Amino acid sequence: MKTLGLSLVALLIAGSAWAQDIAREEIRRADVPGSDTMEVVVARLTVPVGARIPLHTHPGDEHAVVMTAARAEAPNGNIVEFAVGTPLYFPEGEVHGGLTNVGDGPMVAITTHVVRKGEPLTVLAE
Repeated sequence: MKTLGLSLVALLIAGSAWAQDIAREEIRRADVPGSDTMEVVVARLTVPVGARIPLHTHPGDEHAVVMTAARAEAPNGNIVEFAVGTPLYFPEGEVHGGLTNVGDGPMVAITTHVVRKGEPLTVLAE
């Protein structure tokens, strides 16, 4: 399950350094109540067929929910299937991603990041 989660997390986390065809549409950004240093960022991540999510980390935790059934190839060549509603969690600093969408349609997830303000949302790890 952890491998499945790590693979999808890679899918879920997108930043400006990602491939042009991966779309990250920010839905909401808000301060964490009671914190001057943390914020919550909710986004819709769409990964087209054939696109690869690079290995990366975040300056905080990432939670995601898979919105479309998806099929991805992991860096080790294994195929990972994601059912609609699959929850994912990646703690701060954990390297994840490396997935390539090999399904019949786009992979879509809703991501929620609880991260430090002022830092890049995604840091490449490759």
